[in-house]
Amino acid sequence: MNIDLLSFEMARDAFDERRFTDAVRSLEPLVQRHPDDRSVRELLARSYFGAAMLGKAEEQARDLVRRSPSDAYAHLLLSRSLERQSRHDEARGHRVMAHVLGAEV
Repeated sequence: MNIDLLSFEMARDAFDERRFTDAVRSLEPLVQRHPDDRSVRELLARSYFGAAMLGKAEEQARDLVRRSPSDAYAHLLLSRSLERQSRHDEARGHRVMAHVLGAEV
């Protein structure tokens, strides 16, 4: 098995077990090696969010939205990250976009 795939699987297991900082530690190097891999970047954003690293979660979610503006889940993740930072006005547009694109909000 490829070491990067193994690292991703370990990160996903850590995320599923709510060990978000462990997931972050596994995923950060993967994103550096594979910056265009959407699944790695999304799991990193979700892990940052779970670990309450909201600025980093926002940064990753913004990158996901920039790379794929029609990604409903990326808009939802960005809106949630902004809402948890009490930036509700800024979050509103992304929440609406997530809904329009079909995300369950």
